[in-house]
Amino acid sequence: MRRIMTTLSLLTLLLVSWAQSLQAGAAALKITPTKQVFLAGYSPNRPNTGGVHDDIWARALVVQAGQERLAIVVCDLLGLLRDDVQKIRQRVKTVPPERVMVLCTHTHSGPDTIGLWGPSPTQSGRDEEYMQFVIETAARAVDEAAAKMQPATVGFAKTTIEGVAYNFRVEKIVDTEAAVMQFRSKADGKVIATLTNFACHPEVLNNDQLTSDFCHWYYQTVESQVGGVAIFANGALGGMISPAPDPNSPAPKGRDWARAERYGKRIAERALEAIANARFTDTATIEHRSATYTVPLQNERFRAALEAGIIPRGPSVVENTVTTESHLIRLGEAVIFTMPGEVLPNLGILLKQLLAPYGDPVFLFGLANDELGYILSEADYYLDLYSYERSMSVGIEIGPAMLQAARQMMAQLTPRTPTVAASAGDKSPIEQELEKYLRRFRPDRAGNFRATYRLVLEGVGEFYLRIADGKATLSKQGSPAEAAVTIKAPAQVFLDIINGKRDPLEAYNLGELQVEGDLGIAQYLLFVFE
Repeated sequence: MRRIMTTLSLLTLLLVSWAQSLQAGAAALKITPTKQVFLAGYSPNRPNTGGVHDDIWARALVVQAGQERLAIVVCDLLGLLRDDVQKIRQRVKTVPPERVMVLCTHTHSGPDTIGLWGPSPTQSGRDEEYMQFVIETAARAVDEAAAKMQPATVGFAKTTIEGVAYNFRVEKIVDTEAAVMQFRSKADGKVIATLTNFACHPEVLNNDQLTSDFCHWYYQTVESQVGGVAIFANGALGGMISPAPDPNSPAPKGRDWARAERYGKRIAERALEAIANARFTDTATIEHRSATYTVPLQNERFRAALEAGIIPRGPSVVENTVTTESHLIRLGEAVIFTMPGEVLPNLGILLKQLLAPYGDPVFLFGLANDELGYILSEADYYLDLYSYERSMSVGIEIGPAMLQAARQMMAQLTPRTPTVAASAGDKSPIEQELEKYLRRFRPDRAGNFRATYRLVLEGVGEFYLRIADGKATLSKQGSPAEAAVTIKAPAQVFLDIINGKRDPLEAYNLGELQVEGDLGIAQYLLFVFE
């Protein structure tokens, strides 16, 4: 009877922990307009009389860990105002509204979704019928990604990408770091999605054709090489992080398709090189914080455009104030911060430094959940160098308000615990305890039994306990795919269990212990160790 009860308890534990494991799904839907539109960026009155060079997209990723679910959807657009983002969230059926992050790549060859680039300074370039299509399609992309969710593993990486981004204001202030996350199917290892976060205006091109610019070739390269859905999330690209010029190019200005292709492929190839060496795990948690903040709308041009109906007025703009938002998300080992516009690179570098204790790598999502133009530090705001950026910013207070929101949210997170490293001759206390556990192995009981147990010890890392040929060995090297059983717990809880100081069922009931995999093999571990 006791053995039956133990089996039922372990089976219940297995089913519950399976429901709490990491899951991910992705989808990509076209948001290419079916009629002529005005293109956003550069100057007004740029209809796409040259048609469509390549489709533009809403690319969505939905991730779930435990009871927390998060959506990231990136549109090939110059930007979306917060009130449009709210409409997208209201239409999403599968993810809580406050967990839906809506980003834009900031291509300068996509439809005018703000209104400032119409046929004349007094006419909006925003097509409301098209905007409704974007809102509905972006929401549907999230729901389709959620419908495709499956047990997954995730890997994170960072790399440097040289020769693509160039700062046309202060050449030496440029962040060449790219952060990459990739999700793979736990069942067969196929790629679900690859997201690359890198700061650079997609504005190689400036003509009469609609295109996602270098993002088009990033998508093509990633998806042709590894499959899944490729997603490009822009970073702190303000003032003025643009594609590096090529003085040897014979192409007319704004029509250097070869350079756009070269840069898109370079970003993709560097990202794939980095993620190929990443450690993948099915163990991840999601921690979410958010902050809304209100600042004065000081820009007289923006005020006039609102009064004239060129820029739509909504609940986020009241009596010459603008309310916006930022989010701080810890996803597994990584940390994500969302920025509601085009943040200057010095602010971006500062944010990465502030966020580093909370996750690695740091993802800075620009044009996220809003497009408030350029976001400068208070010290930079009135410099002549940034007169153009000042003319396209809501005001001096947005930069300090965003930094304050970041600091307030960081104060609510616990800095991550670094993995305990051990040299060959100086093993960590946890490893020393695990070595003692190995000495309790009973080869006479094991016989010809063979199995690999994956031990995911929170705050320490992963270990692979292998039993074969009458021996038990422990290693940090291995793959989740080879493990018949995965055991997850805080390191001290696991040590207390194997040393008889804690009851495993009690630890499970408190949510401190999870078991995934073959039930019979999980039970056998208790038999072959004293």
